[in-house]
Amino acid sequence: MKILTNIRFAQTAGISQVLVSFIKFIEKSKKNDLSIVGVNIIGKRENESYRGTKRGNVKIISAGFKRIPNVAKVVKKAKSLDEVAKRYHKVISAYRKAIREEKPNLVLINGTYFMPWCLFLAASAEKTPMVLHYHGVLAKETEGWKKKQRNMFKKMEQSFDKKGVFYIFPSKITKKVVENEIFFHRIRKCAVLPNPVPLHFFEKESKSSAKNIGIVSRWTKIKNVEFISELADYNEKTGKKFNINLITDAPFNTRHMKKLSKKVKLHKPRNNKKLAEFYEKMDVIISPSHFETYGNVAKEAVASGTPALVNTAMGVGETFKKLGLNNFVTSFDSIEKVYVKIENVIGKNIEKPVRDKIKKLYSPNKIFSDLINILEMAI
Repeated sequence: MKILTNIRFAQTAGISQVLVSFIKFIEKSKKNDLSIVGVNIIGKRENESYRGTKRGNVKIISAGFKRIPNVAKVVKKAKSLDEVAKRYHKVISAYRKAIREEKPNLVLINGTYFMPWCLFLAASAEKTPMVLHYHGVLAKETEGWKKKQRNMFKKMEQSFDKKGVFYIFPSKITKKVVENEIFFHRIRKCAVLPNPVPLHFFEKESKSSAKNIGIVSRWTKIKNVEFISELADYNEKTGKKFNINLITDAPFNTRHMKKLSKKVKLHKPRNNKKLAEFYEKMDVIISPSHFETYGNVAKEAVASGTPALVNTAMGVGETFKKLGLNNFVTSFDSIEKVYVKIENVIGKNIEKPVRDKIKKLYSPNKIFSDLINILEMAI
């Protein structure tokens, strides 16, 4: 089986790290007929380029462009999805070229944002079998945008509803949201597969001081960032009982972040392995997101031995309940109740049997083997 997929190399933690791990898994695979082509779209290049490098059963195609249109501006001006597609014609053409030249058995589309959407349009035009791996519900991710842009993004996501496409969801709650709020019908050709935990998280041992709260979050509305400010204020009022640490992509020099930095220690994003060191130093991780298809941060923290509290509308909550960590799944509606919850779990390291179970059920080898089986079934 030959897979073609969209990739993005990034140093910060997130789904891009999972994709890189998946490629490494295939590279080490002993299946003779298994190979993958990753297409990386790159902007801000002096000249347009299209290059491929191959090593064994892995090929990386880098398509460089002088400028990739800003999606916020594009959806603001566009009157239809066709107009959006025209603005990304060169990107779609690069994907189509890769599909025609590589002749994959299937195209694995990672995510629902505009770049995966371009790959979806390319695969549709080339009539290649598709599997959509749902990472983020776009309509929810863009709830903080203006109405016209929100509507365009929702139409973009709804266009993924196409006969013949197979869907992979990281959680049951994601499948339910897509069925009820995006596609408005039951999805039959699908599978639910949780995200993996890289093995380096299991090498850490949390050293408890019962003082440090850790948060890892993009600064967007869906991440419930207003709760972070509320927590900081409440912690000040109760005598600064805890030290709050925040890793975020938000610029530190804004008025709001300067104000927040007086109550919260700010940290810049870091690569996945250094993130494990951050978890090791924390006594509890909190994830207050209004919604997440999964929530890698919380499971990575628990794998590192650090307790993690997650909001009820996060896919990782399903995993926590399977692990017997039901008390880590809680509502973030009341700052007072969450603070009490933090007091109850902070510093209580995750027991070895639980960490061993996470490693057994969610290691990269286990999850990626399941993913390959699903992809083979899909075609």
